[in-house]
Amino acid sequence: ALHQQQLIIDVLAQGRGALLLGAHLGSFEVMRALGRQQPGLRVVMVMYEENARKINALLATVNPAAQQDVVALGHVDSMMTVHELFENGAVVGILGDRSLRRDAAASLQFLGALASLPVGPFRMAAILRRPVLFMAGLYRGGNRYDLHFETVADFSSIAAGGREAAIQAAMTRYAQLLEQYCHAAPYNW
Repeated sequence: ALHQQQLIIDVLAQGRGALLLGAHLGSFEVMRALGRQQPGLRVVMVMYEENARKINALLATVNPAAQQDVVALGHVDSMMTVHELFENGAVVGILGDRSLRRDAAASLQFLGALASLPVGPFRMAAILRRPVLFMAGLYRGGNRYDLHFETVADFSSIAAGGREAAIQAAMTRYAQLLEQYCHAAPYNW
């Protein structure tokens, strides 16, 4: 079942693309599968090179056409590739709940303690001036998933001087949403 799908429909109607921020909660692949079924909806995952290499190898065995749906971070042209995807109206997905040690991170309240969450996805959305939606594809047993969308932030009109405060507010909202969905579906974590 789709919940608050109008949010993604509205983003697509603008034709500017959006950052779809997920987590290691439920299944992000459900969103990618939906993207392959919906005309005009292109969902591309952005991830670190080692993970991208593993995913691309797996996808090549299952569906060679799906390889183009993964962009590796850490290359000189990674940000330009993401920018081009946005400009072409794509939804760019990234998991925002874990980072590598070298990544910039912020400590936020999450499930009663401080958790370190990566700043990078939020900075990318802010620099590229895109809306950010939270997505959780929660497994409900059998072959059933509930796909939830929530608004996190819209960096489209944030002035450069207000960027850091807007990033902090977006990160706080993301942590709250993630906590809410972890409580709603704890066995999906």
